[in-house]
Amino acid sequence: MIKGKKILISLGGTYEPIDSVRGITNKSSGKMGLALAREAYIRGADLTLVVANVSVEIPSVFNVIRVETSSEMNEAILSIISDFDIFISTAAVSDFEVTKKSNKKIDSSSSLSLNLKPTIKIIRQIKEINPDIFLVGFKAEFNISKSEMIECARKQIENAGTDLVIANDISNDNCHFGSDNNEVLIVDDDVITIPLASKREIAKSIFDIISEKV
Repeated sequence: MIKGKKILISLGGTYEPIDSVRGITNKSSGKMGLALAREAYIRGADLTLVVANVSVEIPSVFNVIRVETSSEMNEAILSIISDFDIFISTAAVSDFEVTKKSNKKIDSSSSLSLNLKPTIKIIRQIKEINPDIFLVGFKAEFNISKSEMIECARKQIENAGTDLVIANDISNDNCHFGSDNNEVLIVDDDVITIPLASKREIAKSIFDIISEKV
């Protein structure tokens, strides 16, 4: 039952600055997160979105917290996560950030080397703060087998305490970042395969499963 549940959804891709005008980001569009948000809203959830860089318009009806970097997203989520029943982490959070950022535009006339350090894994902190939350993670992989995707999903379950992981291979046709469709594996103790479908239909399937578990 989703009606009345407090649901937090993160979406979009984070941006890690290199200098005052350049940065590291990814191609995440926010379409899957928005599809989930719409489905949660239809089902009567008390919904909040943490939104990074997206290529979709977020309806004004939603309660939105805007962030840009992985550290801003981490701070925003951890400050409120104790108040939620369900967290769906669809955001494509950067795995690396620049160790030393310039507050000016770096001169482009010479070569440049960057030192990167890992960002904080937001999803691994959630259950430490809110052990009772139902935690849904996403794993986007590239050109790997189904068995490898399942293994990656189960590693996240082990490392982060995720209750459900949605895994997909973004190298597949019509399943890349920004596409309107996807095909996914929904992994917990079992594995459910959702063949190629619209992200709206996938969002419905995900919430059908969540509804049975919360």
